[in-house]
Amino acid sequence: MLKFINIINLAVIHKLKVELHPGLCLLTGETGAGKSIIVDALGLLLGRRGGAELIRTEAEMALVEGVFEAGGEVRRKLCELLDGVGVSVGESEELIIRKELHASGRGRIFVNDQRVTAATLKLLQPLLLEIQGQGEQHALASAHNQLELLDMYAGCQELRQATARAYGVWRAAAGALRELRERVSERERLGDFLRYQLEEIEKLNPQPEEDELLSSERNLLTHAERALELCSAGHFELYESDESVLARLASVRKKILELAGIDARVEGWAEMVENASVILSEVADGLRGFGGGVDFSPQRLEEIEGRLNQLEMLKRKYRRDLRGLLDLRRELREQLGGLASEAEREGELVLEVKKARGEYLALARSLSRERHAAARGLEQSVEKELRQLAMERARFNVSVETPPEAASGGEGGAGADSEGFEDGSEAPAFSKDGIDRVEFFLSANVGESPRPLGKVASGGELSRLMLALRTVCAGRAGSDNAGGSGGTLIFDEIDAGIGGKAADAVGQRLKGLASSQQVLCVTHQAQIARYADHHYVVSKEVEAGRTLTTVRELRREERVGELARMISGSNDAEAVRETARWMLEEPAGPPLRGLERGRRKRV
Repeated sequence: MLKFINIINLAVIHKLKVELHPGLCLLTGETGAGKSIIVDALGLLLGRRGGAELIRTEAEMALVEGVFEAGGEVRRKLCELLDGVGVSVGESEELIIRKELHASGRGRIFVNDQRVTAATLKLLQPLLLEIQGQGEQHALASAHNQLELLDMYAGCQELRQATARAYGVWRAAAGALRELRERVSERERLGDFLRYQLEEIEKLNPQPEEDELLSSERNLLTHAERALELCSAGHFELYESDESVLARLASVRKKILELAGIDARVEGWAEMVENASVILSEVADGLRGFGGGVDFSPQRLEEIEGRLNQLEMLKRKYRRDLRGLLDLRRELREQLGGLASEAEREGELVLEVKKARGEYLALARSLSRERHAAARGLEQSVEKELRQLAMERARFNVSVETPPEAASGGEGGAGADSEGFEDGSEAPAFSKDGIDRVEFFLSANVGESPRPLGKVASGGELSRLMLALRTVCAGRAGSDNAGGSGGTLIFDEIDAGIGGKAADAVGQRLKGLASSQQVLCVTHQAQIARYADHHYVVSKEVEAGRTLTTVRELRREERVGELARMISGSNDAEAVRETARWMLEEPAGPPLRGLERGRRKRV
């Protein structure tokens, strides 16, 4: 619901603040007072383009601001859309949208004081505001909205939601299958190369730390003679020499034991010398056996050099150290091994896609049957309403087209497997909205062929058609969803070319719609204005040589005067005021009799 409008420096509006209320809000006033400018301002607020030419003369900037209140499912959808563009809504149910137009040509848009793009506004518009009149029938001309209206009349919104959910499941499964196949296809293209790499590494079969161990062994073989000399000398000095270290340690231990007989405190020293002797004996044994572990064969040295060269070449080729080569071998094995497991996964996904597609088509075909069954009833009901709205000769047609491959009960035809969805060939026939293409046609005059609504020129006729559609759908959908999205419906130019009984019928239907959602209507007809829950008058004044537009909500007696002006062009005649007063007191009475009575008394 639209709660508040703030307009600054737009066209003839200097500063304008209007607080709106639930129900039917009527804007009236003299021709040229600026009623349509307010509607245009709301169009700017929800995505319509506007340039510097709209800025009031001598002003640098124009501003339009609207405060909307949204709750329930509408608020959830708004939060979802705004979260997607990084805008936080907070806990409040109010949404503040502000658009600035600058004389330089640039403009800025804010939602809850956070900068957004015009594209974001267009996403929000269907949930907040719908304008009918003066070339703004985009919603009614939209195939998507026509589909929604038919579904509303058919009472199959739940079935449509279930179809959309099934479509989402199918799309997700088909997307996963497509990604898997792309991944497998890429791996298969690389398969030969991967296998070549793996075979090259496995043929060499590197082992952990092998290069370090071979380098150590090569170093030993290269200096084998000197190593044996050092081993022999070390063993001789530790063990074989008459004055060997072990022999002298034995002598030292003997002396300490003798000393311990004199002073027991040194007894532990003997044990320490004994431990040292044991350790040095092990070293001596190691030096003696060291030579036996050295292969002095030049052939072995050549083998080591060759193996190290092979490892070094492989490391340079793959730009990895030995550990990196081992990791690469594991990765290649996993990738090649994964092809088999992914082939198995592909089979599972194919079954998932087939199942999801079947469930979607079952729901979509049920939805299609509901639409075809409801189309003729909607035509008849709308034409009946149009006759009450001064469009007695109008013909309204609902076209529901279902592609043969989509309507077929079998699984043959285009898209029988998952391929059609993946390459997009099924896109024209299948969507979250089902398998039908719905289009409304209208012929407003005798002798004219029905044409798509987007090609029907009259704003008044389209506004009345939308009113008829909303009224019919409201009657079928019930009070919980009176044909609207929960946003504000705006009708401008709905009374063009009508009056009397037809205008009263328009007013009654607007009143009915306003019982479940806010309706804002610009009108010149007293028969419509009499039904207002809140009546606003738009007036134009001249102040300091400048034209200004103002808006104020009328009290009871002020409404009498405004209705009298709308009836006769003047609010001074008491007879006309009496008629206006009667119209407000008897909103369900026949308006023409009241008007005729007023005219007779005036005479």
